[in-house]
Amino acid sequence: MLLIEADGKALFRDYGLVVPNGVLVTERGGLPASLPGPLMVKAQVPAGGRGKAGGILRCADTAAAAGAVDRLLGTSLRGHAVEACLVEPVASGRECYLSVMLDAAAGAARITFLAEGGVEVESQAASLGPEATRLCALDATAMRMALEAVTAGLPPLEAAAIRQAGQGLIHLFLERELMLVEVNPLFLTVESCIAGDAKVVLDLNAIHRQPALEAMILARPRLYADACRKLTEGFDYVELDAEGRIGLITTGAGLSMMLVDELVARGARPLNFLDIRTGQLRGSPARLIRVLDWIAARPSVRVLFVNIFAGITDQREFAMLLAEALAANPVRGVPVVARLVGNGAAEARAALAERRPDILLFEDLEAAMARAAALAA
Repeated sequence: MLLIEADGKALFRDYGLVVPNGVLVTERGGLPASLPGPLMVKAQVPAGGRGKAGGILRCADTAAAAGAVDRLLGTSLRGHAVEACLVEPVASGRECYLSVMLDAAAGAARITFLAEGGVEVESQAASLGPEATRLCALDATAMRMALEAVTAGLPPLEAAAIRQAGQGLIHLFLERELMLVEVNPLFLTVESCIAGDAKVVLDLNAIHRQPALEAMILARPRLYADACRKLTEGFDYVELDAEGRIGLITTGAGLSMMLVDELVARGARPLNFLDIRTGQLRGSPARLIRVLDWIAARPSVRVLFVNIFAGITDQREFAMLLAEALAANPVRGVPVVARLVGNGAAEARAALAERRPDILLFEDLEAAMARAAALAA
């Protein structure tokens, strides 16, 4: 999961990187008047491309920055509500790029340095030469050597400054078990550098070994809603499209991802990914009710699609829990398409047909997807 810039920069400070001395503003009129301009106002959402989407603004003075904060708060950016803005002094220097990334396929780390950073840096990725990036073992010594290799062409003082910042990133990456730490732009002067941005991607599978990172996530339940759900609920619900029209109740990560892909390929807009883990329901509809509450919070939803393929779970028990959950939260009366396949599926469909004859029951996945997509449209 991606941290907001303010949280990423807080981690940078802990590992010795220099960052602008900014303030996080969460309310209109909350910007201190003492900040000297010029200032950068940055919407704090866990998403990339904020600058191109109008979420990063340069302001000449405090008054202009206060107006920018007031305009951004409460808006939506890249599918996320803007609930905070980071306001900080404008940094200067040559814009560079520096990152440490986990290359999962290679089981290694990738160190990358570019002498030119900025918002168009992605366009350079296809043409990166061996001098710009190094693949190395997940080891501090090997990563330090890779950092020295990618900065070998710099003047000595500049190379020393980049390597000092890079060492901090390497220690942060390893100690916090991260997937990516990226600084773009990294403002480079003759003898020092300043992190103008912070992109930090956590591995939620390692979070139980990182109490400080877990506390950081739980401190912002609205901003990191999906991650907080995973940590507090014990299963995965990820909102994919805030304007999605199909709410999904599914189990099994692979099957659920496949279903999302198939619906998107048909031009449909699924709201969410879900691995509800039916084996953990334990005879209670509570987990299903919470999922329905989250789905019902999005007024764009036009249909609820239930797709449960189970080898061990008793489908009849699941069907009764689904009926109880729908009775507790009718999801504003939207139609329900259900495909139940596996252990006890025939009995489950028969029980649902008797108890909830309004539910559209299917055995064939293609037919169920077609009906859900048609209702959503």
